[in-house]
Amino acid sequence: MLEIEDLNLTFGDTRILREVSLQVQPGEVVAVVGESGSGKSSLARTILGLHRGRIRVAAARLRLDDSELPAPGSRAWRSVRGRRVGYVPQDPGSSLNPVQRIGSQVREALRLCGKPSGEADAVDRLAEVGLADPSYVRRYPHELSGGQRQRVLIAMALAGRPGLVVADEPTSALDAEVADQVLDALTAQATGGTGLLLITHDLRVAADRAHRVVVLDGGRVVEAAPAEQVLQNPESTAAQALQRAMPGRRGPVAASAPGEPVLRARQLSKRFGAVTALDSAELTVHRGETVAVVGPSGSGKSTLARLLTGLTTADTGHVETTGGRVQLVAQNPLTALDPRWTVERIVAESLHPSLGLTRPQRAQRVREVLDDVGLGADFARRRPHELSGGQGQRVAIARALAPRPALIVLDEAVSALDVVSRATVLDILADLQASHGTAYVFITHDRLVARDIAHRTIEVRGGRVRELSTAETTRDNSAATPPAMLSSPHR
Repeated sequence: MLEIEDLNLTFGDTRILREVSLQVQPGEVVAVVGESGSGKSSLARTILGLHRGRIRVAAARLRLDDSELPAPGSRAWRSVRGRRVGYVPQDPGSSLNPVQRIGSQVREALRLCGKPSGEADAVDRLAEVGLADPSYVRRYPHELSGGQRQRVLIAMALAGRPGLVVADEPTSALDAEVADQVLDALTAQATGGTGLLLITHDLRVAADRAHRVVVLDGGRVVEAAPAEQVLQNPESTAAQALQRAMPGRRGPVAASAPGEPVLRARQLSKRFGAVTALDSAELTVHRGETVAVVGPSGSGKSTLARLLTGLTTADTGHVETTGGRVQLVAQNPLTALDPRWTVERIVAESLHPSLGLTRPQRAQRVREVLDDVGLGADFARRRPHELSGGQGQRVAIARALAPRPALIVLDEAVSALDVVSRATVLDILADLQASHGTAYVFITHDRLVARDIAHRTIEVRGGRVRELSTAETTRDNSAATPPAMLSSPHR
């Protein structure tokens, strides 16, 4: 089906991909794994013909179904994308038209692929990916959860019944249960003969879902082997780093002697229309303590974060801060950082005039916190587009840390990072806590990540809050107990 031999991708004088070779057979799931910047998404864009401008593509063989793929920028790609190759992007929020109903968008995908495109056809295609209620065609993207929007993208990718589907990090920001459902919908296509190229930074997902795993590092294939072998006995340095960085491998955090309380939340409740987002929530956080907040999408975790930081007002109850400032670190750093500003100005923004710092003192504080998060002085002059996801999140943490708050609320702050960047950020947070005594409320959908960083864990479900026992916090995510390993017809 897909044959790639000695693929090289160059931008100006920079080699992005070097002599990459791989194959995907009908009915086979092949995972491509690697850290941010390893070349995974560049490989996906090459297969989809999305490179333009100064990008140069050269390969000994770049074939799909025994025919060469068109040259970059060729109009012939119109008959390839959608019809022969489907694409599932990472972020459904930016991939779906917010002012167009779901049914219209699915019908448009069907029409572009030359398939019947009536409303009943859209209903049928959505049902194939687990959205069986016909009313979905009349909803807008904002009325769907993240997992539901991702399934809409899968339905659109399958509109032309392509022989190959490329899925680029389709579940990285989803909670474990929803991610499992989305992966079920994707890998089910392999049983019908569709090939699937799954791009991911998560070695666990690759091993759970793929027949074979290809490891990229610095634009090169450094390992290619059956999935279970790469997970259990990785040979390359890159795969070993991914294995070490997998969440849940550090073990539970030892309990700490509680310091004085820095935040008390009492009887917090919040409703949005008929929906109760949070119901009588109680929380106390002590100096030097990390409290993880876990729960599925839509459970009320982010509502709690906004209430604790004063971004939303509670209907009933109150939040009392007794130890100083409270700062927030959001999920997506590159949308939380002003693209026009330098890193230095972004970090300095949090230094309110009430702190009474002179200009030299502000500059010194910026240098100190950038050093605290492992970013050298040269980063101060960079802008957000010059940062990786992990670097952007470190800048966001530095900005939160600059006014020396007593508490930082981190709302899904590592969910979109690759596992190595995620582990680095968690290490930085632990080091900062040890040196400054900062308390964290760490909101995450991943219990394994919570176990790596938290002294205590509370669960939000249906708007209700309860503290988890040690046994519950050491239990894996639902998605971490995977279905049986796939049996490849091509092994």
